[in-house]
Amino acid sequence: MKKTCLLVLLVTMTLAVLTGCAQLKSITFEKKHPEPLESFVPQDLSAKSLSVKYAPKIESFVIILDASASMETAYTGIVNKGHPKFDVAKDIISRMNKTLPEVDVNSALVTFGHGFFTPLKKTFIVYELTHHSRDLLENALNMAIYPKGSSPAGNAIADASNQLLTSVGQNAVIFVSDGENLIGTPLEKIKDLKELYGEKTCFYTIHVGNTPEGKEALRKLARSATCGFSVTADEIASSGNMANFVKKVFLTDIPKQDSDGDGVYDEDDECPDTPEGAIVDSRGCWVVKGIAFEYKKWDIKEEFESNLTNIVDVLEKNPDLQIRIEGHTDNIGSMKYNIDLSQKRALAVKDYLVEKGIHESRISTTGFGFKHPIAPNVTEEGRALNRRAEIVPIR
Repeated sequence: MKKTCLLVLLVTMTLAVLTGCAQLKSITFEKKHPEPLESFVPQDLSAKSLSVKYAPKIESFVIILDASASMETAYTGIVNKGHPKFDVAKDIISRMNKTLPEVDVNSALVTFGHGFFTPLKKTFIVYELTHHSRDLLENALNMAIYPKGSSPAGNAIADASNQLLTSVGQNAVIFVSDGENLIGTPLEKIKDLKELYGEKTCFYTIHVGNTPEGKEALRKLARSATCGFSVTADEIASSGNMANFVKKVFLTDIPKQDSDGDGVYDEDDECPDTPEGAIVDSRGCWVVKGIAFEYKKWDIKEEFESNLTNIVDVLEKNPDLQIRIEGHTDNIGSMKYNIDLSQKRALAVKDYLVEKGIHESRISTTGFGFKHPIAPNVTEEGRALNRRAEIVPIR
């Protein structure tokens, strides 16, 4: 009898362990979708070609990610259709993260949901408010557990509010969810957020869901915050639309300055005092545009005269302006030889200007040889660019 009882007990314990392992496995291992997520190429909001540069308009932001059971179902929208909503949500956050320039802001990531073995109202602070970097958020998203359990959205909003207590500037809370079965009185928690921070904190929602009820629930949350707005994943999935979203939420634009009006912004202008009307290169430097001196030569050919006319016009319009003509060469030959050659190139330009009526007392010359290349001397194209003459205004 005793042996029978022991046998029954052993079988029962074994079944319990196996059942527990099976449940744990179903929670721990993510389900894999057969197709990869769509590729995404972000707009470069820090590109030098832009007419504005961007600065952060917020000090801190908190992302709230829905990791509840409803996010496990397939997304029926456009972007990444058929993938679990949770994967689509993480991808949208990743697109936002890749589009946001490297600016000085703080961030935190909060999730809610988390499975059968967690309390009903469980939230999780993936990382607390800290200086933001792309790698920080990307790594956190990759580590986010697979969705299970309930949707204590209100608790997550309260967590986000607490994370912002150390922030003294403007803030943003970005809530990413399908909007289904949200509990924890999220509307009340947004009310608490607004009472604590007022207009210092705006609330944005991104709907990654399949139901109009969920979409309306998120719109209602955003409206209740008075500062912020609601969008869907599909609306901001493209690189252009995501860039617009990032600019609205995170950035303020500062028009770039071009003090001398030469078409090159001050931050990139290596020659900031160019006179009006002068033809400049990509560096903002006044060059004898269009002249490509042949190898070991310094003569001014007829086809260059139209470009030299620009220099004459600028000098005639600025009678008090004096200039220095600087000659340059490629690196073929000795420095001594190239110093002499570059001086001859500078003198050739001076002689042309004097012939056109510019008094020689207004023009000085110097030759630098190959001391100041503007292109690599390893190719013929680069060497041709280095065989040049530049005009430096002397006021």
